[in-house]
Amino acid sequence: MIGTIFPKGNYDEIDYFNEAMWCNKNGALIEDKGDFYEVVALPEPTLDEVKAQKIEALKAERDRLEVEDITVNGCTYDYDDKARERINNAIIALQASGQTIYWTLADNASVLVSANDLISVVSAVAVRSNTLHVAYRKAKEAVNAAITAEKVQVVELEV
Repeated sequence: MIGTIFPKGNYDEIDYFNEAMWCNKNGALIEDKGDFYEVVALPEPTLDEVKAQKIEALKAERDRLEVEDITVNGCTYDYDDKARERINNAIIALQASGQTIYWTLADNASVLVSANDLISVVSAVAVRSNTLHVAYRKAKEAVNAAITAEKVQVVELEV
């Protein structure tokens, strides 16, 4: 518990261990005070630290949403790193050949696609990405304008 003191060189190791476990669960730490160790509360983060953490969380959420599956013309396409590479390669090949291929969708169904179909997927992703970046910039502005940690914490991406 906060305020518990352990004299250096003369304390019960099991009590110390149990206190350390309590600290891990309760946002506290055992601090070296010179002649003894004391259980102290972790300092509250500053407003600037809260803002920086929130901005990183918003950015991570934006980035996660950017690579979610995307639905175009009733078909839902994967859009992770591997899928993006496959789509871009297929666009080049289909433009060169003028042919169509069967594409496996996110639900494992197949659909016949042309280069233009896959370009439509990339276009839809670009629109989604722009929407997410606009929402992120607005949220970041709201975070930076907040004057309390509580106001920072309620900011969300509004997509």
